[in-house]
Amino acid sequence: MGIKVANNAFGVLNAGITDSDTTIVLKSGEGARFPSLTAGDYFYATLIDTSNNLEIVKVTARSTDTMTVVRAQDGTSARAYSTNDRFELRPTAALFDEFAARATTGKAIAMAIVFGG
Repeated sequence: MGIKVANNAFGVLNAGITDSDTTIVLKSGEGARFPSLTAGDYFYATLIDTSNNLEIVKVTARSTDTMTVVRAQDGTSARAYSTNDRFELRPTAALFDEFAARATTGKAIAMAIVFGG
């Protein structure tokens, strides 16, 4: 099980989502900018609308341009988003908190950094 990150991974929603959807589809080809995930891997991503409202999600699976997510992470609230709203892999407090917690407890840290994208 590992936390995945990538530099400058971004995309836009191919279709709007409700505040309860757990599947996010990006425009064609944009999913390749994000890390590939295997069982137990995940990354945190941020949804941003045109009014700069934010929601952090935990991405637990990626199939081409389709992301499976756990909504409302890291103190944010789930909300609806529209076609062309942004989806970005950004540093989040949850990422650093988890990394620090594993380091201080002596647990193995698995993290892959993907350059480019």
